[in-house]
Amino acid sequence: MAVVIYRMCLPKVPDYVHATARPSNPSLPHKFNLTILEIKRATFVVEIERVDQATGWDWMRITVDWSSYIGDGTVYQNLILWFPDAADRRGMNFTTASKYCTGDGGRLVDIVDKAMYDVVYNYSRQTVVFGSHDWVDIWLGSSYNTTTDTVTQSNGKPGYHGDWYPNGYPYKGSEYETYTGLLLDIKSPSSTSTDHGMYNNPPTLGTAAVTQLCSTNLM
Repeated sequence: MAVVIYRMCLPKVPDYVHATARPSNPSLPHKFNLTILEIKRATFVVEIERVDQATGWDWMRITVDWSSYIGDGTVYQNLILWFPDAADRRGMNFTTASKYCTGDGGRLVDIVDKAMYDVVYNYSRQTVVFGSHDWVDIWLGSSYNTTTDTVTQSNGKPGYHGDWYPNGYPYKGSEYETYTGLLLDIKSPSSTSTDHGMYNNPPTLGTAAVTQLCSTNLM
């Protein structure tokens, strides 16, 4: 176990901390699992387990790389949801969106049920900086099977199958077999349009206006 000091003044206890451990000497082959046990105002407490061999520790220096988040995230059950940049609108496909989140220690959001859908949609609608635009998309971590008409979360469990964008979504059948990626279209608070909700597209397709929502587990 170890106590990691932020070495900076923070305005409050971080909403979450992402951390990994590695040998300070990059030539060493040691590998570690790191678990965050407690997050405090000036420090966080971790448990470090060596995993490249069953037993035994050599004396060594260990570097803990970490990032923290303090902001207007929202919590759903054991997840915190947040926008790395609520004003950032850009074209990105599924892979780019996934890297956008993992780079900040998170992952794409999987929607589990109707209650979570409402939390994600309403939080996104109130948080995104729409500017002169009246809609944005977010990529979801879940996938859609056009043959079985099922939604599967990134962890392999069933995902939410509802609140689809109108006009025939989800697209299914053999002619849409590549439409396995899932997005959520969100309308701005000033919009009166009822055309919003989940829809499926090829994950390689670069959607034009994405403001990506990320998620991570609370400790």
